[in-house]
Amino acid sequence: MSKVGEYIKRQPIVAGPDATVEDAARLMAQHGVGAVVIVDEFKRPIGIITERDLVKVVAERKYGVRALDAGTRGDLLTASPEDDVYQVLKKMRERKVRHLIVVDKEGKVAGVISVRDLLEDKALKALGDKVWWPPPEE
Repeated sequence: MSKVGEYIKRQPIVAGPDATVEDAARLMAQHGVGAVVIVDEFKRPIGIITERDLVKVVAERKYGVRALDAGTRGDLLTASPEDDVYQVLKKMRERKVRHLIVVDKEGKVAGVISVRDLLEDKALKALGDKVWWPPPEE
């Protein structure tokens, strides 16, 4: 069974609650990521801002606002590194989100997984193994 933690590729890119949308955009550009997790002083997620959110900011000309106010906050989709990747992908699809925040046992951000990360051959095989029984031969 494939676990969520196997798909964390890098340290999560985070910002504090007072970061602006411009700060978030700079972080995304510098690190080549599509989302920045907004964290509290204990590194627990309180929000997330994505590329889609930034497109809305530009379209609505809401420059200078806090990233926390432009993104999603509350009711965040999170998972632990031990969660089954198939179950998590189903939740992502149900909630229509493309980024998943992975948290450790203390609730601190441990990583971010995007739908793109789950399109790797390894992930597709793990998902195929869950859907098909018996699994197709390699």
